[in-house]
Parts: sequence; C-alpha cells; structure tokens
Amino acid sequence: MLDPQEPQDSLRDMFRQAAASGQSRSRAVPVARIAERARHAHRRRLAVAAGAACLLFAGGGVTAAALLSDGPAPVVPANSPSPSASPPAEPPSPVETTLPPSTGSTSPTTSTSTSTSTGEGIPGDPSASATWPSGRTTTSPP
Repeated sequence: MLDPQEPQDSLRDMFRQAAASGQSRSRAVPVARIAERARHAHRRRLAVAAGAACLLFAGGGVTAAALLSDGPAPVVPANSPSPSASPPAEPPSPVETTLPPSTGSTSPTTSTSTSTSTGEGIPGDPSASATWPSGRTTTSPP
C-alpha cells in the first residue's frame, strides 16, 4: 500500500482512515425497505401513465368535437346599429302617392301608383312618381 518512494502525506492518511472507518460501519439496506421503495416507484409510474391517458382522451374528445361541430355561431352586436350606419335589412315598403285628376275627365278620379326606392314606377305610366333614397318623392308632370 505505501510506496516507499512517496513522501508521507498526512491528509492522504486521514482520508484513508475515514474510508476504512466508514466501510466497517456500513451495512446493507434491508430487503423490505428496497421492496417498499420499488412499490412506491411503481405506483408513481402508474399514476403518471393514468394521468397522461386521461389528458390524451380528453384532448381527443375536444378535437373531435371541434372538427365535427358546425361553424361558430355568428356574433351578434352588443347594441343595434343606427339606421343611417347600415342599409335596411329588407327593401322599404312601397310608397303610395295620389296624383292630381287629369284635365280630360269629368269625374274626379284618383289614381295611385306604387314605386320602389329605385325610382321605377309602373311601366308605361308617364305620371309615375319616384322615391329617392333620401326619402324625397318626386312626381313627373302629366
């Protein structure tokens, strides 16, 4: 062990004494303790595997639901838009106008014509009136 050519080192000798002392005091761990540690490790592995399986199953369900569902529902505005900000949902109702009696008839007759917001009246009627988008009604002379 000791080499006669090496000088004596007190620190090295103290480490060797500590190692010999530790070796003489050491003993093997009981088999029951080793088995208990193995059971705990096995339980932890099973718990991690079960948790991973649950997460995988839940993620698959969410993915399937997202793929099978119809598109998202349209978002409804929080407040209703002002009438001038957006066009009406349906065309405006027809406007009825009363035309003055014609000069050639003896009895007063009233003819009504309906027009739409596009300015189109009854085809072929020269006295048709038109309603413009501004709401102003114009009547062409007879």
